[in-house]
This record gives sequence, structure tokens and C-alpha cells, in this order.
Amino acid sequence: MDCSSSLFVVQSTTPVMVSNLTNGVVDSRFFSTKKISVFLDDNNYLLWRQQVLLAIKIYKLQHFLDSQIVPPPQQLLDDTGLLQENPAFSIFKQQDNALAYWLLSSVNPVVLLHLIGLDTCAQIWNTLVNLYDNQTTYRLMFYRRALHSQRKADLSMKDFLMKIKGFCDSLASCGEVISEREHVTAILNSLLPDYESAITIITASQVHYTVQGVTSILLDIEARQ
Repeated sequence: MDCSSSLFVVQSTTPVMVSNLTNGVVDSRFFSTKKISVFLDDNNYLLWRQQVLLAIKIYKLQHFLDSQIVPPPQQLLDDTGLLQENPAFSIFKQQDNALAYWLLSSVNPVVLLHLIGLDTCAQIWNTLVNLYDNQTTYRLMFYRRALHSQRKADLSMKDFLMKIKGFCDSLASCGEVISEREHVTAILNSLLPDYESAITIITASQVHYTVQGVTSILLDIEARQ
């Protein structure tokens, strides 16, 4: 397959960029019916951002995301001193509009409410980054605090362990993968005094206990109580 005219193909629900990159210009085949894999919503920002950035970088269009980039002048003086349309400006606007449309097509309709009135790629991109970077930071703080403040109380051991795992999974969805050691520590710190002997054995052991190993020990203790 000729790379200069190949399609960028990722399975999903939004348009995909197509280009032959002639002289670095995206041509009229910028879109196809193929899609990227996710619509942006409140729960998948990091995944969406990763895929969008990869697509944009493939076609070397990331400068359109930079609000500091100044477009070419809209008009230029010709040899007679008259103002004429600048072809470089027309090309810039065509590509910016195409990419802006592509970004808008990759977000959930509810998210579009935050983008009303924005018509440049940089405006759209930076609005989304500011919105979801702040949300991601809040969610990271919330889930990390929840992970280390959870207590077993009257939960069954199975439900308690699933709750701890849920917080770890939620942190991973925000881009912060919890190590197995921290996962185990969160479990042990949340147990009642009834499990003190098991905690002592696990923490004093020279063998590193996995989450699965700790889970098996605690479920076995509960079954024998």
C-alpha cells in the first residue's frame, strides 16, 4: 500500500483523517467513514486524548492545537499595490476548520454544550483540556483519599475487597495505576483488629505477598470465623 495515500483507520464512532500530505497540506479526502474508538465523555478523557493526539501527530497537525500560533495574514499586497487573498491563509483556515470539525465530531453531544461558539481548533482543544484536566485532578484526589480511608466495618470480606479494587480501577482510569504493594497496603490498613495476626504475618514476611495471595488468606480467615 502506498503510504502517501493510505487511510488512517481506527475503529469507532467519529470521522478519521485521510490525507496524502502533498506539500504538507491535507486534501479534500481529510475525512472517511472510518472512526476513532471513543466519543469523549466524562469518564474517558485520557483515552480519548491519547487517540486524538496520536491521530493528529501522524499528520503533523499539532500546531493547530497551539493558541499561540498566528495564522498567515488574510490578505497580501500584489505587485500593483492592491490587496489580494493570501493562498497560505486560505489553506490554513481550511485545515483548521477541518480539524475543528473532526474534534467536534469526536465528543459526546452533552460535551458539545461546553463548545458552543468556538470555531477554531485551538479554542476547542484548549477548552476541553482545561475542563477535563481539572476534573481528572479532582477525581484522582477523591479516589486516592477513598482508597486509603476505606474501612471494612461490617462489609463481607468479598465486598470489602471488591470496593478496594474498585477504587484502584477508578484511579487507573484517571491515568494513575496503583502498584500491587500499595493495593495490599490499602487492604491491610483498612482491616479490623480481628485480622491483626494475619496483618503481622503478611507485613513481617520476607516474601512479597500479591493481591491475590492476600485475598486468599483473608477470605480463608473469614470462612473459619
